Amino acid sequence: MKKILSIALCLSAVGAMNAQKASVDQAAKLSGKIDKLPEARELIKQATENAETFQDVRTYYVGGKLEFDAFDEAYKKRALNPDDPAVNTVEMGNQLINGYNYFLKALPLDSLPNEKGQIKPKHSKEMISKINGHHSDYYNYGGELFNKKHYYPEAYNAFMIYGSLPSQTWADKSVKAVPDSMVALAYHYAGIGAFSGNAVPEAIVAFEKARKAGITDPQNYVYEIASWQNLALRDSTLENKAKAEIKNIALQGYNTFGISNPLFINNLVNSMLQDKNYEEALATISKQIAATPDKAFLYGLRGYVNDRKGDDTASLADYRKAAEFEDADIETLKNASKKIYTAGTAIWNNIEGNQPEKRQEVKKDYFEAAKAIAERAQAINSSDPDISYILDNINYALETYF
Repeated sequence: MKKILSIALCLSAVGAMNAQKASVDQAAKLSGKIDKLPEARELIKQATENAETFQDVRTYYVGGKLEFDAFDEAYKKRALNPDDPAVNTVEMGNQLINGYNYFLKALPLDSLPNEKGQIKPKHSKEMISKINGHHSDYYNYGGELFNKKHYYPEAYNAFMIYGSLPSQTWADKSVKAVPDSMVALAYHYAGIGAFSGNAVPEAIVAFEKARKAGITDPQNYVYEIASWQNLALRDSTLENKAKAEIKNIALQGYNTFGISNPLFINNLVNSMLQDKNYEEALATISKQIAATPDKAFLYGLRGYVNDRKGDDTASLADYRKAAEFEDADIETLKNASKKIYTAGTAIWNNIEGNQPEKRQEVKKDYFEAAKAIAERAQAINSSDPDISYILDNINYALETYF
């Protein structure tokens, strides 16, 4: 009786396996038929979820072939008639991604030893050729997906695939010959896609790959820093890692692009301040000032560092110097006016007795000087509440004390 039951169970298992293989065969017959793709996908999905066939290379080979054949058919239709209603560029992008994922799953399964211990790949050559042949499509349809606002995971995945293919051991010569600049750009766009889709950890991965591939766009560094700042706000356990990463990225950005974007030296200096490395921060800024002495924001930045260090005299001198430049930005002017006003208030509060000359000196060199600088800032942005607050305080002092 046990023997009969065992035979029955074996026959049942074989029957289930054959049924799933039949589903894969049925799906294969639908290849290239765009309107039948949903049906074919469901058949493959069932096979991937079945214990008997989920490790069968043919399941993933057919699954990938379905996707690539559907893309190729849609591509032909689009070439003949860009307005063909049967063509959906978002779906085409997804077909490329799905096809790649299926083939990537199939490739190692195709190289497993058979029952004789022999390795005889059956589909690998075809799959590799298909992926290589569509390399540029991943970049182009990554753009299509992004433009249709399918930022993540769709556009992200397409650009990441494009960027990763040249480093695959099985990539052909034309794919491996793709310039690093294109690889870097693909990773950059992948990062933008993930960032736009609020997938911050994935954005960091892409931006880092772009940076290491030699991206020449400083915005990649800006986005990477912003991503780490965002991640640290979301997860306090990552604050120390984020701080170290931001310092490293800012340093590389500064070394690569100099002060063409002040964000790099600003973040680098801020990282030093977080570690209380005041002298290192001051040395960094002073070295840059020696090279570019006509940049107002550098004096403002040094003034900020001296302020944090507790050196009010040096801080005040730096802020006054920063405000001398006609092209000083609004933040530099705001900080300078605030520092000069605060310093003047401290001096005023320490004047003992009737010292009219000393009081007039404070009025002219501090309160009126601070007001003139604040008004320059207000001329840049009349609706800035910080400037209005500073001016209100200065005007109150002038009206009350004099």
